[in-house]
Amino acid sequence: MKKILLPILLIAIIGFSRTAGTSQQYRNEEIKIHNINQVEMCISNFGKFGQTKNQEAGCWWPKGSNENYIFGAGTWFGTIVDGDTLVTIGYGPHGAETEYVPGDEDMSKSDPNAVIFMYPTNWPPPENGFSTVVPPQKNKSHQDSWCVYNDLDESAHIPGDTRPIGLVVYQTVYAWNLSSTQDIIFIKFELRNVSGADLTDCYFGVCTDNDIGNEAGTGNDIISGIVGQWYVIDGESLWVDNLGYQWQTESEPGWSNFPGTIGFDYLQSPWDLQPGQDKDNDGIPDEYERDSSYYVNNLPDSLWDVDLDGTPDWRDPSEIPQLGMTAFKRFTLNLEPNRDNERYVTLAGYNFKTGVYEPFDTVPPQPDDQRFLQCSGPFELMADSVATVLVGIIFARWDSTDARPDTGLVPVDNTCQFIYDMNWLLPGPPSPPTLTCVPGDAQVTLVWNSAPEYEPDPYYDVVGTDPTSPLYDPYYKQYDFEGYRVWRSLTGESGDWEKLAYCDKFNGIVFEDTTSIPDDTLLATDTGIFHSYVDTDVRNGFTYYYAVTSFDYNMVKDDDTLGPGYKVLKFESGKVGVTAAPRRDPVDFVPGSATVEVLSGNDSLLSNISVAITYPLDMSEAVQYLEFGDIGWQYIVLYDDSGMVSDTVVAPEFVGYLEDSARQAVDSVRVVLPLWDCNVPNNFSMYDGMNVGVAFVRDSLPTDVSIFDTIIVESGAYPDSLLKPSLPGPWASYF
Repeated sequence: MKKILLPILLIAIIGFSRTAGTSQQYRNEEIKIHNINQVEMCISNFGKFGQTKNQEAGCWWPKGSNENYIFGAGTWFGTIVDGDTLVTIGYGPHGAETEYVPGDEDMSKSDPNAVIFMYPTNWPPPENGFSTVVPPQKNKSHQDSWCVYNDLDESAHIPGDTRPIGLVVYQTVYAWNLSSTQDIIFIKFELRNVSGADLTDCYFGVCTDNDIGNEAGTGNDIISGIVGQWYVIDGESLWVDNLGYQWQTESEPGWSNFPGTIGFDYLQSPWDLQPGQDKDNDGIPDEYERDSSYYVNNLPDSLWDVDLDGTPDWRDPSEIPQLGMTAFKRFTLNLEPNRDNERYVTLAGYNFKTGVYEPFDTVPPQPDDQRFLQCSGPFELMADSVATVLVGIIFARWDSTDARPDTGLVPVDNTCQFIYDMNWLLPGPPSPPTLTCVPGDAQVTLVWNSAPEYEPDPYYDVVGTDPTSPLYDPYYKQYDFEGYRVWRSLTGESGDWEKLAYCDKFNGIVFEDTTSIPDDTLLATDTGIFHSYVDTDVRNGFTYYYAVTSFDYNMVKDDDTLGPGYKVLKFESGKVGVTAAPRRDPVDFVPGSATVEVLSGNDSLLSNISVAITYPLDMSEAVQYLEFGDIGWQYIVLYDDSGMVSDTVVAPEFVGYLEDSARQAVDSVRVVLPLWDCNVPNNFSMYDGMNVGVAFVRDSLPTDVSIFDTIIVESGAYPDSLLKPSLPGPWASYF
């Protein structure tokens, strides 16, 4: 077996790199727009959503239509403290009020981290920039956003209407760009009690002012709610609960379609756990629903994840009893709760005018400028504990000859509920690699690991393993990594990143996509993968931000009967900025060196191996080995210029392993080489300060596979060495 020995010389060099948090200009209140699918929705870092900076309607569907569905929305939280009835609102429908300010507890609202972090532009939030929380570092959807705000600023509260409670809210939004999720967006509110005391008699919910088009005259809206009801849609029984929705029966001037309907599915609410009870009838006492040790000691592991979403049930909200929607209240512009005492009794399910307990206003009223409130309670919120409310906002077309649009919403709501129940397990991008920046004289060397290349897509476990499952997708790949892109910025700000280079796997997938990444072109040209890049367009003493992103290529089945039966998906990870400042080399700098020695094989093939010293500080005297396996044969899929499957062929497979001094593999490369390709470069990830590259060159590949049985000389004289059906190539049977 052929082995290549690489002795490495130890050298010393002064070098450094450090990871930087996101750099922002100092800002105050901020509004951004989610727009990855057909739902365009404004969000803020001060409590309200669905409203623009000018306090105008801020949610449109479908994208680009300018047809509005939400005028404003936000959370309400109420409690009673020392006899005072306190309610903090994220949105007051009467005057668009909010009582929240940007930032965490003890954080100035102008702090650079008191902003909205949106994937992939300025994602992730810095891990150590907040006093009460470690923010998410990995996105779940194709366009996550996250921010934090609080109610601790007394000047932000409505004058003469009580005072702060002591709340910090972590707001997260998820949106996916899949054919089944085009009309859905999720928003989650995690509310922490930072008052220092336990809060009792608490109610938590979401208030929405859903203006469909122009809220005037006959164009006004109608509201209804579904506490719990079965529907039969296309022969399938579907359960719908905790849903509020709004519609109108008149067309809107200038709209391209008759107005659709908007719904709010109240998916998650505070826990409903009572010792000694079993609220969800799953055989687990409520007091142990979130206790992992109870599961381990009392239940077989087959019952640790009953819905098979990859999340243990003690951490899975969909498997833990919740309060649900305990009230659904509606009101209008001319008759709505405007003071904290009125808001509190409304949260509790009472008619704030009559004092009558009427928790569910589900009977459709006459058209008017309608608003509704979905909420949960009562519950206790212990000091420093968190209560969560999460809603899925859904849109649908409906048959305007029907009395109401609920049957149009039900299929979309079913998808919305399924996504939540499966704990957000949907297709997404690979993780970005870990990046190291090595400053040099008028240059910065970037090196990154290969972890994303071996990262399985978790969605495959849902759709790719069981052919009998209704979710089974024969097109979806478990490993879908496709390539890297290298970026530089002078500020680290979103919108200020310059693309320096890209590389993609040599696998026949070639495309030029201008749609998957907004304002960008995603390329794949079979370059082969590399794990280092040297930026020489820099000046000593200046600080630069660098990032390397990962992108993938996968397919999902498509119901379009006129198409190929599948749809191509491409997603890219976010940018994690790392800083470096080039500088002169020290006067005693001694450059490192490496040599390559062939242990077996053909010396002439050394030209196919390259060694780049990318991180001298990590070099050692330990040897490395390259080992190449026997030739294999694989079926490979060929793609046309649009990225669609065009053919399937058999081609030779070559695998190389990079090993440490103990002959343990630290990385590998694999190439399947179609007959028409003759030179494929590929690089191992950095090990011991070096990047080893291998070129798979066709005239260097083995020829020990015979294509003839015998050779017969008809005339002339030939050496015996040429009269063989199979001629060993330079690498014998390896590489």
